[in-house]
Amino acid sequence: MTRCALYARFSSALQSESSIDDQIRLCRERAERDGMTVSDVFTDYAISGSNLSNRPGMLSLMEAAKRREFDVVIAEALDRISRDQEDIAAIYKRLNHVDVRIFTLSEGEIAELEIGFKGTLSALFLKDLAIKTRRGQRGRVEAGKIPGGNSFGYTIVRRILDDGSVSTGEREINPDQAAIVKRIFREYAEDTAPRRIAGRLNAEGVPSPRGGQWNASTINGSRQRRNGILNNELYLGRITYNRQRFLKDPETGKRVSRLNPEHEWIVTDVPALRIIDDGTWDRVQRIKSRYTSQRGNRRQTKKRMLTGLVKCGCCGGSMTIVNRERYYCSAKRERGTCDSTVGIKAVELEDRVLTGLKDILLGNEDLIDAFVTEFKAEVARLRRQRGQRERQSMKNLNKVNTAIKRCLTFITEGDGDPGLVRDELKALEVRKRDLEHAIKNTEQEAAVEVHPNMAELYRKKVTKLHGLLIDETTRHQAMDIIRSMIERIEVHAGQERGNPDVILIGALAQILAFTQQKTTAASGSGDGGRVLMVAGVGFEPTTFRL
Repeated sequence: MTRCALYARFSSALQSESSIDDQIRLCRERAERDGMTVSDVFTDYAISGSNLSNRPGMLSLMEAAKRREFDVVIAEALDRISRDQEDIAAIYKRLNHVDVRIFTLSEGEIAELEIGFKGTLSALFLKDLAIKTRRGQRGRVEAGKIPGGNSFGYTIVRRILDDGSVSTGEREINPDQAAIVKRIFREYAEDTAPRRIAGRLNAEGVPSPRGGQWNASTINGSRQRRNGILNNELYLGRITYNRQRFLKDPETGKRVSRLNPEHEWIVTDVPALRIIDDGTWDRVQRIKSRYTSQRGNRRQTKKRMLTGLVKCGCCGGSMTIVNRERYYCSAKRERGTCDSTVGIKAVELEDRVLTGLKDILLGNEDLIDAFVTEFKAEVARLRRQRGQRERQSMKNLNKVNTAIKRCLTFITEGDGDPGLVRDELKALEVRKRDLEHAIKNTEQEAAVEVHPNMAELYRKKVTKLHGLLIDETTRHQAMDIIRSMIERIEVHAGQERGNPDVILIGALAQILAFTQQKTTAASGSGDGGRVLMVAGVGFEPTTFRL
């Protein structure tokens, strides 16, 4: 019997989730009518079909196809598979390579002609949809309505129109939030820094635009992109539309913004939405331009080795680089919610981490031997466990087959109620398929074979990694490997002022510390007070990445 997989997707969070159920129901009915067995169902909820990389359901389907778990993929229409020409061709090519056919309720069986023709139509549909969306948004702007999301200081207004539809784009001033906006502008005009303003608001428990805590960046924003409280021209009673456009990066599938030329902007005055007077606005913009001209663009453009890994030991929040030189707690600087004053030079932190890692990787041969022994024992235990599951499934399958034979005997020989026996037989058939599927998956599980000389191989790999670490030109290549073993790096206040403790936490720490069951010092303080601690207990084989 032909095995099939069902796939369904809806693209917008505004659509009903029942759309998925409707698609699956129609596809299942078609599979049953054609005598196919549904082996699996894959879905993507509220995910656009214009990019493949962010669709876990489709990616899982393609992985299952490689394992030959089904012969046909059934979907409602080809645009449910994808709307992107490149992606739909890639999906078809990969499924065709493993002899898996695509069948849709709208187009029938899919071949090269449908891929080219329907893929082009889907791409044109997306382009046409974008044009119509922008046209509708511009119409709302010309009518003095907001084309996008809501801004802090305003409340969305919904009215029933004469034709029965609900109005969109209408706003009214929210008095409580407008008072906060006026306060921010007034304090900034008095030369109070955005970080101090954010700290005061957080201390008073004033909710931010998203309901959480205030950040300095929420207040200050970007002058170039005109975002942030202090740059929002809507507070002047002015709507500015088409300032930027969004494109999807074909590599990541993420939206990236691009500024449009200023002559393409659409500006409409809405005096009823004015919160800030011209005098206050002008004073604020003069102050912002003064700081901008003095400092220029201070944005960190070079990604550091440890970006995203460094955490504050006091509050657990991220630490960011200030003035391109030192790490400080971002919660302290941006929100005023942390008391930590600990900072560390980025160069010093990288040197301490890299030097400490070399000590760890090359100076713990006894621990590595112990790890290899425990790793082999764990692999053997998992292999025994997998064998026990397989034997139990086979035992259960034999019982089900025996019960099926009995049901068939009852039906053929006329014993018992045929209707009840048939229901029982259907349930047994479902149970049989589940058990066969479980046994097949158990057989396909890749058995982990441990190299008999694993410890020596590890040392060779570490020696190579050590060579990458000491060479400035290849340090980043080594860090890509090391980052996969590090969960976070905590910076704590040290016993001596200006000499913080650095604690490394992650999979590498678990591997090296499980035999000791305690925190292990990786390097001493004999060369200038460098401290690198490896924290973590217990042994988890899935974290082994070397």
